[in-house]
Amino acid sequence: MKKILAATLLALSCSTVFAADVPKPSIDPAFTKVQELIKAKNYTEAYQELDKIGKTGNAQALYNLGFLTQMGQGTPKDDKKALKYYQESASKGYSVANYILAQSYATGSLGLAKDDKKAREYLEKASAQGFEDASVELAVLLFSENKPESDKKGLQKLEPLIKKGNFQAIHAKALYDITAGYKTKNEASIKQGLNAIQELAKKGYIPALMAVANMMTNGNIVEQNLTEAKNIYTALAKDNVPRAKESLELVNKLIAEKAKAPT
Repeated sequence: MKKILAATLLALSCSTVFAADVPKPSIDPAFTKVQELIKAKNYTEAYQELDKIGKTGNAQALYNLGFLTQMGQGTPKDDKKALKYYQESASKGYSVANYILAQSYATGSLGLAKDDKKAREYLEKASAQGFEDASVELAVLLFSENKPESDKKGLQKLEPLIKKGNFQAIHAKALYDITAGYKTKNEASIKQGLNAIQELAKKGYIPALMAVANMMTNGNIVEQNLTEAKNIYTALAKDNVPRAKESLELVNKLIAEKAKAPT
């Protein structure tokens, strides 16, 4: 179970979003038309409008141009060109672009060689610029170092986000509490983390639902409940949640094996 929890902690998912949809205190009027075109799936005209704005040096427009170019929407797919847009946007201090570059160096995508050091540098930039996904991911990396000082820094990264009710941060802290509780044999820490995950699951937070189903399948932290785990995995698999289908196949196998076992 410790391995499952550690793997879950290190595999927290972060969503790549179109920057024009990122919540802002106020919407730049220049993007109003772009947003309307994106909603209408008129990517060609959206790209053209963004190109006009991007030529003024607008970092958000440059990021969005990179996104559309990477996806091949409204323009031919071109990773090399997309990378240039992201790099230009990042150089102007756009946090989402720095986050995308961190992901690209971490996975070796967009034609970049895999480079954990550069991935960390860009992740720290995105976090410092206020991109919450980056802060959570950085906290997870700090926890993985298994050092008291790193744990302290990771918790400091999560604290303000938890106060804001950020589900991703709450989930990361919960998994940290469970993992740390196992290491120190601190049942209160384990219980605290478990309660937080269960509350998130009740609110429909997918990573928490996966974590609860995993625990129900394993039976080490909560009582084994293969039927309920199957129900959760089935619902998540229908929504094409990553790893849900594979987990469903595993729990079905366990149910079948249990049915064959002598009573």
